[in-house]
Amino acid sequence: MPSKGNVAEVQVLGDDLELTQYGEEGEAFRNELRVERGETEMSLILGRQTPMAAALLVTKTAAPWAHARYTTVGKLRRAAFEVRHSPTKGNALHVSVFPPTDPQGPREWDGAMASAFDQCFTSDGEDQ
Repeated sequence: MPSKGNVAEVQVLGDDLELTQYGEEGEAFRNELRVERGETEMSLILGRQTPMAAALLVTKTAAPWAHARYTTVGKLRRAAFEVRHSPTKGNALHVSVFPPTDPQGPREWDGAMASAFDQCFTSDGEDQ
């Protein structure tokens, strides 16, 4: 176990591992990169977390408007996304989802890719 303040050890992610995406009531879940912020990846959470647990990890507050949706590493990989555990100092459960790459580099995260990303998920309480 890493000491307090250190970044957790990176884990190899098996295809059956569940992942959680945090969202807020009344808003669509994020499915595109915010390129204006320099994003190169989408952020998910390792494991199946409750909406409240996801809110605490992402916003550091107990947000009553928290929602979550779920997928597996394998579903994202089958849709050609690259999935990596990428722990941060503030979130040891952080997972990065990168767009597929081709010989020229990462593909553009366009509307079709956003749709493919959304199709990998189920909502609160739904079975995978």
